[in-house]
Amino acid sequence: FDGFQAWLDETRAMFDVPGCAVAIVKGDELVATFASGERDLATHAMVDADTLFAIGSSTKAFTTCLLAMLADDGRLQWDEPVRRWLPEFALADAPLSERITPRDLVTHRSGMPRHDLVWYGATFERRDMVARLRHLPLNHDLRTDFQYNNLMFLTAGHLAERIGGAAWEEQVKQRILVPLAMPRACFTVGAMQQDGNHARPFRREHGKVGAIPFRDITAIGPAGSINASVKELAHWLTLHLRHGE
Repeated sequence: FDGFQAWLDETRAMFDVPGCAVAIVKGDELVATFASGERDLATHAMVDADTLFAIGSSTKAFTTCLLAMLADDGRLQWDEPVRRWLPEFALADAPLSERITPRDLVTHRSGMPRHDLVWYGATFERRDMVARLRHLPLNHDLRTDFQYNNLMFLTAGHLAERIGGAAWEEQVKQRILVPLAMPRACFTVGAMQQDGNHARPFRREHGKVGAIPFRDITAIGPAGSINASVKELAHWLTLHLRHGE
């Protein structure tokens, strides 16, 4: 890894990123971690391999993993209609609503465009957000086009809650995070801020990088709310490199 730290520092500075962390895995083992920059520009606290970052849409893989575990348990079938478990589920197209499956929810082929303003900043319950899906226009038939969709992952998480009988967060924690020794990974910005080693959010505007408020996205949690460190995420990565063991 000669020169890697210098390259990381230079690359981070080039893009005006306040701080970042990198884990390097070879085979199925974590062999090195690197960190660069600050996690808080106000206090000049430095990033390290244990700094919690919002992992955003990498959360979606955890939601899909949870559904796969429920399928392994025989409690979910990937290609049966969602309505088998959520009879109230409906989209704007009635026949499509009867056909859409869990596999469709997590492969971005529902026929629905993003409609992200429905959830952005929302505070109502997940079941209420799923109930609103029937009012959103579709622009493609089922399985005819790839359209990235956070709302379908919200639905996938809600489906896991219905089948698993517990909150999405609790199931992900007990079935994935605990077995993988990821005790500091969390699901809300509130919990993240209670940890003494977390990265603040920043953005570049008018050529300057400045802090912005934390934004709670609990409502759309299954699509993007997990916070974790790069060191703990390496455990998640090695799970996949070991083919699920």
